[in-house]
Amino acid sequence: MRTPDIRILGVPMGIGGGKPGTAMGPWKVREMAIVERLCSTLEDAVIEDAGDVLAEEIEGISRLEQTARWCEALKVRTMALAGQGITPLVIGGDHTLAAGSLAGVASAHHARGDMIPGVLWIDAHVDMNTHETSPSGNPHGMSAAALLGLHVDHLDDVVGAAGRIDPTRVAFLGARDIDPGEQRHIEELDLAVFSSEDIHENGVERMVRDALRIVSPDGEPFMVSFDVDVIDPRFAPGVDTAVPGGLTPRQIEETMKLVGGHGSMVAIDAVELNPETDVDEQTSELMLRSLETLVRAAGAEASDRR
Repeated sequence: MRTPDIRILGVPMGIGGGKPGTAMGPWKVREMAIVERLCSTLEDAVIEDAGDVLAEEIEGISRLEQTARWCEALKVRTMALAGQGITPLVIGGDHTLAAGSLAGVASAHHARGDMIPGVLWIDAHVDMNTHETSPSGNPHGMSAAALLGLHVDHLDDVVGAAGRIDPTRVAFLGARDIDPGEQRHIEELDLAVFSSEDIHENGVERMVRDALRIVSPDGEPFMVSFDVDVIDPRFAPGVDTAVPGGLTPRQIEETMKLVGGHGSMVAIDAVELNPETDVDEQTSELMLRSLETLVRAAGAEASDRR
């Protein structure tokens, strides 16, 4: 089976988080040659940079409204790519963008009558707040909630019925900073959460395989939303919301090998890189190495199935 082609979309949006420097993420990974580096990992797939997704800023509207406009523009792009069988690799930017990127791919599957892909959310946070429960009011902590059908002003309009994901096929991996309102939503929807502590105690392979059995038990398509803050800030300081106790570089590499090697991955987000708070490009390099590992493993798995 041929490896699906990949199109890189930059989303220089930082208004959804607490530090606007995440808007520089797409610029930084391009400066560090993301296209060339990913192309070197695959022989039979076309990887191209499809440019940035932009939304005109409008004065007088809320951050949620502005981020929703950005997400709507992104949804249109990822839906079109997924409709052509192309894997969108979306580089953020803050994690609000997932409400557009993943909803677009889900909508494409819905339009052709296919099963909605599962979601592996690799993140120090679960992003399950709504505007009513969020302590900070930052939209980047609400994207998963909107995708799962909870009411989030403006974002749930972007997601729509066709863009919603199935709670029985969602797993959060590496979480370690969950707000009380988010915990209530997790319990109400009976969502699977594999914390960073679980990974440290039980090992990467066991926890990742358990998560994959939820999102893609029999090789069904699934999407990956990767927030680089899942890595411990000792190694990845260049993020919006750093939380101690995260994964080591070795653990995230092993995670990406297992995820990519599982097969049937149809969308990738890589978000929350903040070059302004990075030190000696440590976080930028870790994000790129993680993506290289993920794509390489996916290509090897596809080759093995030929």
